[in-house]
Amino acid sequence: MAATPIRVPALLMTAQGQLNAIRATVAPRMTNIVRAVDVPKAGHWLVEENPRFVTAELLRFLAG
Repeated sequence: MAATPIRVPALLMTAQGQLNAIRATVAPRMTNIVRAVDVPKAGHWLVEENPRFVTAELLRFLAG
């Protein structure tokens, strides 16, 4: 069973250096990525490894 694509506006955040690979993987399922960012100095734990950057990006996205 295929997953239903996410059509709402989405923010995609990935580990440093992974944006292009992750975007290509999720693009069929996330059809409305309005912002995509590489989180600098972060690996698997984006929020824990760079909380200020992640918080700033979330606030920017939510502000529209």
